[in-house]
Amino acid sequence: MDFFEELKRRNVYRVGIAYGIVSWLVLQIADLVFENIGAPGWVIKVLMFLIALGFVAALVIAWAYELTPEGIKREKDVRREDSVTVATGRKLNAITLAAVVLLMVFMVVDRLVLERQPGKTPPETATVGQRAAPQQANPTAEPGQAAASAEEQSIAVLPFVDMSPQGDQGYFADGITEEILNVLVKTHSLKVAGRTSSFQFRGRSEDLREVGEQLGVENILEGSVRKSGNRLRITAQLVKASDGFHLWSETYDRELTDVFAIQDDIARAITDALAVQLHLSGNASTLAPVLTSNMTAYDKYLEARDLVARRTDFPRMISLLEEATRLDPQFAAGWATLAQAYALTPYYGVEDWGPALQQAGVYAHKAVELGPDSSDAWTALANVQRDSRQWNDAQASYQRALELNPDDIEANAQFAQMLLRVGHVPEALEHGKRAAELDPLSWVNQSMLGAALWMSGDKQAGWAAINRAGVLADHRRSLVVRFKFRMALSDGMPDVAREAVRKYKESPHPTEKTDRQWFIPLIELLDQPDRARAFLHEADTASIELGSNLFWVAWFGDLELADRWMELLAREPGRFNEVDGTWLLFPAMKPLYSRPGWKDLMHLNHFDDYWRVHGWPPFCRPVGDSDFECG
Repeated sequence: MDFFEELKRRNVYRVGIAYGIVSWLVLQIADLVFENIGAPGWVIKVLMFLIALGFVAALVIAWAYELTPEGIKREKDVRREDSVTVATGRKLNAITLAAVVLLMVFMVVDRLVLERQPGKTPPETATVGQRAAPQQANPTAEPGQAAASAEEQSIAVLPFVDMSPQGDQGYFADGITEEILNVLVKTHSLKVAGRTSSFQFRGRSEDLREVGEQLGVENILEGSVRKSGNRLRITAQLVKASDGFHLWSETYDRELTDVFAIQDDIARAITDALAVQLHLSGNASTLAPVLTSNMTAYDKYLEARDLVARRTDFPRMISLLEEATRLDPQFAAGWATLAQAYALTPYYGVEDWGPALQQAGVYAHKAVELGPDSSDAWTALANVQRDSRQWNDAQASYQRALELNPDDIEANAQFAQMLLRVGHVPEALEHGKRAAELDPLSWVNQSMLGAALWMSGDKQAGWAAINRAGVLADHRRSLVVRFKFRMALSDGMPDVAREAVRKYKESPHPTEKTDRQWFIPLIELLDQPDRARAFLHEADTASIELGSNLFWVAWFGDLELADRWMELLAREPGRFNEVDGTWLLFPAMKPLYSRPGWKDLMHLNHFDDYWRVHGWPPFCRPVGDSDFECG
């Protein structure tokens, strides 16, 4: 007991506590400094070793020596009545308290400022955070926020940030993010937010709790990449979205040799760590196959993938993918994405569907040949088959894609679109919900979900989703406004329809062809049906919009003009693609269901071939083994 009292008298305890707190503060600051100057990982380890040795030395010195007004003396040379250990203890207490305060300040700064450095928010992009208000049932309201419920066993991978002094490792940072996503989506015990949604937070410093709420996930993985000379430092951290607390973090240092090998290595290490932290079952540590061994091709592919997700700049998108596949002709994912790009162009400005679909078909078949186990390849092929009215083949291809990857966002989203076109609303809603759940900040997914919900009878949820799609698209996409004005007119809300078109007309997206949008002049003629019918009679029937504009002919009740248009559409096989079944499901179209031209239109678009195999919609039914009727 006397020994412990002597330890206390000689301030050994106080020295140990003060040394430990000061050392912890030094290590935290050193780790931050070393990371930013690109110091090798062994430097911090050496510092930790030296501090550990110093701790032992400090305790020995505190026991054997005493600090006196005359300087440091051996303890045995100081008379007990001359000892100043009490005053020294007070000084040590003050040092300890100051160190604790500094450590707390550092932790607060690190938590609120330094850890958010990977994404500084440019003022012009800080608006997605405003898109996160709870859904509203009011059709006139523009919900700011996608209110998806956070789930356990769910994660979003935010784009890793390039923090290199030269800013030249963006492709590598995206590659790391993409590789981790590719691995995690194969772990079916984990819900993974889609790339389109998570990449919207690139370059922004939102509170991770808000990010988790918007993406509907419980966990968030973020990180950074820093290159210094021939060294790479990759930092990753897992955060619990509900409270912002860190669950895990790690720093990886690698020599910059084989970039793809490093990506695989880091992705494996991170996903293995996540499997432990999140208690995952399944194949979390199974890496996705290498897409290409050509770094330049991969870089171009990643940039093009971002353009495809945002449905913008199609010429550059196609140019990038053509170069990527030229650099690596065995690049199955590149061919699949090139096929997808060509298949999308008819919806975003190309007048002639034929050549675009033909090119898309060639590339899609090549993608399937090179990657028979790639869900992306089968989805690309299904898109071409769907838009070529090969409905049964398209369904088989979509189902194959979903067998390979049930959480393939594009497969679910595009399959939902096809099912809406053929009038199978409940099935469309199932896949539309899955796509929107996995990628909640995609305006395309939200618009299709809104339409499917509304058509299924859940109008409140349908309006919430279509309003959300409008906000996500900045009211600049015709797909959203087409759904919205049709829904509004069907629900007896012409002012809502007018407002939707007005917002679109103010600033349409550059890919939109407003000269083809007949709804812009027609929405102003809702109260002038005679003028509207005159406009429709004078309209250019060579327009690619003829099929979808059957809605307006039916809305204004000109059934004779509808008959002529349907006869024209049926007489010219090359115009079948103008008849998008999605627009044919709105209530205004019901008077056309029993017209003779309607049945011909359904038959020449091969809808009846699909219905005989997969079931008939409410507006048509079979007659015998080879005929059908509608109405």
